[in-house]
Amino acid sequence: MTGPRGLADPRATAGYLVRAWRMELRQLLRTRLYLFVAVFLPLICASLAFYMLGDSDRDVAPVSVALSAGMMGMWSSTLLGSGNAINRLRWMQVLEPLVASPRSTFLITVPFALATASLGLYGLGATLLWSALLFGMPLHLAHPALFLVALPATVAAVGMLGLLLSSAFILYPTAQSLANFFEYPVWMLSGMLVPVSALPGPARTVSWVLSPTWGVKALQGAALGGGGVGRALGMCALLAAGYAALTLLLQRRFEWLARSSGTLALQ
Repeated sequence: MTGPRGLADPRATAGYLVRAWRMELRQLLRTRLYLFVAVFLPLICASLAFYMLGDSDRDVAPVSVALSAGMMGMWSSTLLGSGNAINRLRWMQVLEPLVASPRSTFLITVPFALATASLGLYGLGATLLWSALLFGMPLHLAHPALFLVALPATVAAVGMLGLLLSSAFILYPTAQSLANFFEYPVWMLSGMLVPVSALPGPARTVSWVLSPTWGVKALQGAALGGGGVGRALGMCALLAAGYAALTLLLQRRFEWLARSSGTLALQ
């Protein structure tokens, strides 16, 4: 029997999350905008980076370039998809009934964030294959098992950060434009464009609380054989749990505000 807010039956909750994640992923795969952001944008970024580094004296591992480009697509698709999922529910006029339903709003929105982050795996795989075929990048992973562990850990951590930012969309429909502001700063702060060690001190401090930073470290460490993969995976798990707890608190607060002021139906 399902208890209050749909959390009492773990088996039913897990089944619901899997079905909702799968349905959202199918919808995303049929949308050209998401496919461009998650798959083709990383290919463009990786190609530009390879051409630029080809005439440069910088010693950068090709797989590091490909992984960074793939992570850029994962973050962009997560940020875009999480916000648009809320707005899509609003346009379909089903957001209000879902928020008022017995199931937790957190459980309703989690599959959207995880599906958009999962779509980034397509981009990551496509970028590695593209870089290997067109630019001769060796497809060698120093720690394949760790790399396979780092992939879902990164998806979960990036998805939870996207969910945290998108929780404001429940109450504020125009927050999507504000969320778009976070795309490029996160690229820069999380080490996708430049190494985190090259950032100023305050910027490095901010990068520590961004899960993409540790996702990049985990993937690059597993691929290149550097140390610190375990620490990066631990930080991904810790930050994902922290984002989830904060999102839960924010969404409950937003639900209370929406119910008390009747502002959820803003169009």
